[in-house]
Amino acid sequence: MVAGRDTLPLLQQARNGRRRLVIEAPSTLDPNVAARATAPEGTPPWELGVGYTLPDERLTHLVFSNAIDAREPGGARWALLDLAVALGATAGPPGADVAAPDGSPLLLDGGPLTPHDATMLGAAVVPAVALRAGTLGPVRPAAPHADLAPDQLAAVAHTGGGARIIAPAGAGKTRVLTERARLLLQGWGVPARAVCLVAFNRRAAEEMRERTRDLPSLQVRTLNSLALAIVNGDGPFLAPAGGRRRRTLTEVEVRRMLGELVTVARRANSDPLARWIEALTAVRLGFGDPAEVEADFGGDVDGLVDVVPAFRRRLEADGLLDFDEQVVAAVERLLTDPDARRIARAACGVLLVDEFQDLTPAHLLLVRLLAGPAADCFGVGDDDQTIYGYAGARPDWLVRFAEWFPGAGDHALEVNYRCAPAVVRAATNTLSRLAVRVPKAVRAAPGRADDPAALQVTVVGDPVATTVDTVTTLLGEGVRPAEIAVLTRVNATLLPIQLQLATAGIPSTRPVERSFLDRSGVRAALAWLDLATSDRLRSTAVAEAARRPSRGVSARVVEWMAEQRDVDGLHRLADRLAERDGARVRAFADDVVLLGRLAATAATAEVLAAVRDRIGLGDVMDTLDRSRGTVDRSAHGDDLAALVAAARIDPDPASFPATLRRALEQGVADPNGVHLATVHRVKGREWPHVIVHGVDRGMFPHRLAADRDEERRVFHVALTRSALRTTVVAAANTPSLFLEEMAHTGNPDPVVVTTAASPGPAAAGGRSRPGRQGDLGVTAPDPADPEVVATLKRWRAERARRDKVPAYVIMRDTTLEGIVARAPRTLAELAACPGIGPTRLENYGDEILAVLS
Repeated sequence: MVAGRDTLPLLQQARNGRRRLVIEAPSTLDPNVAARATAPEGTPPWELGVGYTLPDERLTHLVFSNAIDAREPGGARWALLDLAVALGATAGPPGADVAAPDGSPLLLDGGPLTPHDATMLGAAVVPAVALRAGTLGPVRPAAPHADLAPDQLAAVAHTGGGARIIAPAGAGKTRVLTERARLLLQGWGVPARAVCLVAFNRRAAEEMRERTRDLPSLQVRTLNSLALAIVNGDGPFLAPAGGRRRRTLTEVEVRRMLGELVTVARRANSDPLARWIEALTAVRLGFGDPAEVEADFGGDVDGLVDVVPAFRRRLEADGLLDFDEQVVAAVERLLTDPDARRIARAACGVLLVDEFQDLTPAHLLLVRLLAGPAADCFGVGDDDQTIYGYAGARPDWLVRFAEWFPGAGDHALEVNYRCAPAVVRAATNTLSRLAVRVPKAVRAAPGRADDPAALQVTVVGDPVATTVDTVTTLLGEGVRPAEIAVLTRVNATLLPIQLQLATAGIPSTRPVERSFLDRSGVRAALAWLDLATSDRLRSTAVAEAARRPSRGVSARVVEWMAEQRDVDGLHRLADRLAERDGARVRAFADDVVLLGRLAATAATAEVLAAVRDRIGLGDVMDTLDRSRGTVDRSAHGDDLAALVAAARIDPDPASFPATLRRALEQGVADPNGVHLATVHRVKGREWPHVIVHGVDRGMFPHRLAADRDEERRVFHVALTRSALRTTVVAAANTPSLFLEEMAHTGNPDPVVVTTAASPGPAAAGGRSRPGRQGDLGVTAPDPADPEVVATLKRWRAERARRDKVPAYVIMRDTTLEGIVARAPRTLAELAACPGIGPTRLENYGDEILAVLS
């Protein structure tokens, strides 16, 4: 054997094809070296990356797993024979490798898992996976008993080890997984203690258990429960040294511990630790480089590089875990504890993994380490349903499956049994533009009538009314509320639909809660509405409105403004101030008067639209939104749009806030009502009737999303949730480009090279790094003016005193100096300054601009 670039592929081909080889190997090649191998000490998993393989592991497996080692003059050795003898096997008759304790002849097989016919071979065959699980039980050929379509049958009956199963929407993914488990255990006779079915979450795991009640010994685990069992040595896994178990913290306990490591400014209606928790996840599950993640978060998590190891040391020292650390700790144990790895691999000799495309980089490495070089992973998923890119999920997991699991087979399910032909065509057309995907040809179920009414596209002037009318019509046709789903890109868009359904007496799941009123843009808009409709100005409303949009005045001036009870008071205050501040206070007073006049005659929606468009609140919210790195929740602009659309429940601007508050506080969610949800919350689910609402420019694709292909995948998931009819509702003045794309096939978008940093994987894993304002190449700024820096430091000191935190928590010196050097005049320009992330921009942006002005 000559070690080189072609050695591993040659050996892999021979293994897959069961081709006999004589391998000449040096005596220095130790068959057990990989079993003892560990990862470099002290190297965290995100530095190793998802593709990490233990030293020499694949080579020694391909050379020795199914070979007799005759290099030593003392006699030949075969690892499988040693295992069999340890389990009670004895010398076998001619033509057999060993004899079972009852005398029956057995053959031992270290190749890819394949059942063999004992009558043809003269002996039953015991696979390596059974021997490592501690049994001499042979496997036998058997066909699935379930009534399966040809493509499903081919996947379920796969032989030869691991396989990628591409399962498009409605193709019977769950059935294929559960029937595969049933075939392995009941058909072939693979020991249950060597098979592990991994579900993505608890709901999916419960469904798998329900469908496999006849397989009580089958291990069905979520990714986290599997990881926790490995860490604590539960079930078949090796107990940790000293029997030390680690307890999983509650979310409250996680925040308490993190709060002891980082100092944050506590502010009303904000969650200062949320960004830290997101950043820790981006590193530990997303495999983002801590320094890059810290930079991506734009100053909101200063010191993350030090906090990550400190937080993990604290968890380890106290015998604790949080949910992310369950996975990372399991990965580290498999990397550093050879005995734990060996036993874990015996318990997971055959892995069945659901929703493969949704794995994070940490999850994928966990699965790869458990599968080991045998790579017996039956991965089921659909790259076209990869919609959690913000968490690290990537279509590459399935596109490059054979790289992660060498020697894996490939099966594609090709029939969508759920959706009507018109929906399948629309989804296919949309997906034809994806640049990275597994080629596939999906068709509707044979014999299903091609009803054009199964897909209705409605482009109208009043989308909310149309969606509610569609629901009402379906109910009138005898459809139950629970058989209808209304899906949107973001949660806020559901607000007006939720309110209108409630007004009509139609039950729903009511996903928009009272906390919506605490969102920054909503608070500001309602404050302006209060000023426009009240005889006496409320101090809280003045203080809120004076910040959104910013008036460029100091916090002290805002306090004085909040002390005034009418517009005349604001003018008197303006007369006492310096010319610049006075002019800005008068402009604020003029805006209050303008809105007041409008509110006297106009409906609520028109007044709120004026706040957004004429007062300028919309521009401010757009600036805050653009500073975000991901679209994992409603943006501020989405909130404002939803608030305007919701205004029809009360056209009186004066009473609307109270009406909205009562509607959100008094309503009760009904699980049997119309299901209102974002697309991201319903992947894997289906309803007879689905309404995809708000298919507009800026929403599909979302205006803040960097990855248009992922947005196409989101839209495709929405389309394919229906079993009978999909209705797409869009606004006539802003229809989405996806409406045109779903009508015909197309080509992938051309790659556009810009000066902005393009999104791509973090250095060690799969977390997508969205570009931010400030990533653009710009001319180096002039040196910072020391006097202006000193002024900003005085502001920081006062802000820190009021927030009761150290000054560096508000902002570091380098950040202040960078701001002064760039001299921003708007929130958008401030957002481009290094160290200014979404949280700082929202909390301090107006005050900083006031100081600079």
